[in-house]
Amino acid sequence: MQDGVEGDGMPFPVTETVLRRGQERYNVYCSPCHSRVGNGKGRIVERGYYQATSFHSDRLRRAPLGHFFSVITNGYGAMPDYAAQLSPQDRWAVAAYIRALQLSQSATQQDVPPGKTVSPIDSVSEQSGLPANFLDSWTGSPVQSISASSEPSMAGFAPSSASLKTLPSGENGGHQTAAPAQVAAKEANGDAGKGKKIYMENCAVCHQPTRAGMPPIFPSLLGIVDRVGETRVRTVARTGIPDAKPPMPPHPNLTDKDITDLIAFLRSK
Repeated sequence: MQDGVEGDGMPFPVTETVLRRGQERYNVYCSPCHSRVGNGKGRIVERGYYQATSFHSDRLRRAPLGHFFSVITNGYGAMPDYAAQLSPQDRWAVAAYIRALQLSQSATQQDVPPGKTVSPIDSVSEQSGLPANFLDSWTGSPVQSISASSEPSMAGFAPSSASLKTLPSGENGGHQTAAPAQVAAKEANGDAGKGKKIYMENCAVCHQPTRAGMPPIFPSLLGIVDRVGETRVRTVARTGIPDAKPPMPPHPNLTDKDITDLIAFLRSK
């Protein structure tokens, strides 16, 4: 604040190192809602949460840098504060990176060094051999992959145990396989390693890679199986909680084995 109003300056020089730090922190804490390009269509919006504000509106393009620092520190509307997650220096770095994101979507020739040109993104797509409308439906999601063939991503889909075979010793090129009893026990109790991968692909975007969540918006999943029981976790993973605020979506892509593996990971320390 400067004289009681939000100031439009940085307390330290903005170097490339500062911007890279701001990008890294932004991608971790801001992109799930605001997307990596800042258009407000992050991954959790695809999961039923309210669409976040786009940083590319005229209002936020004109907003002073102090406004972004204030919102990160204190929260704003449905957005919680991130004072505990981001140090003051990191909050300023994120604010600087947001300004860079805004410039990237509205740059003029005067904004780039001599010899460089500003090109519309659709022309860049065409130069790469892609259709001009390639990015029309892109939401800026941080983890959704895009392919030229438009084939759906297989992230989050694991083969069922019925489709997997355990080869007897010597049938797989000489490598020793696990004993049938060990395999059966691991399938019954769940594979925490596979469960971690399922968690990262389906749950971490809201509940965080640490499983600590972002209370009160996204609850912590640390110790969740002991608190509510395996049956409840299995039901919620499958059907979601549609009347929650924000609603938790269902995950029909997860098989029973996937959920067993996920529960094994949630039980792990």
